[in-house]
Amino acid sequence: MKKFRVMYRQSERANDPARTEEVYADGWKVDSDQVVLYQHEREADVSVFDVPKTRVLRIQELR
Repeated sequence: MKKFRVMYRQSERANDPARTEEVYADGWKVDSDQVVLYQHEREADVSVFDVPKTRVLRIQELR
């Protein structure tokens, strides 16, 4: 499992302050209008964190 730092805005307003979350996940993907961080569980991917893709500023994998 990897650790990701996700920076995003809490609302659609461009002048909103950014918020940062650190999430443990196996990976991330863009799913229609959401960015989803997920963990592999048996045969399926389980969402552990999601945010609208219009609010995401940065996703960084931490080592």
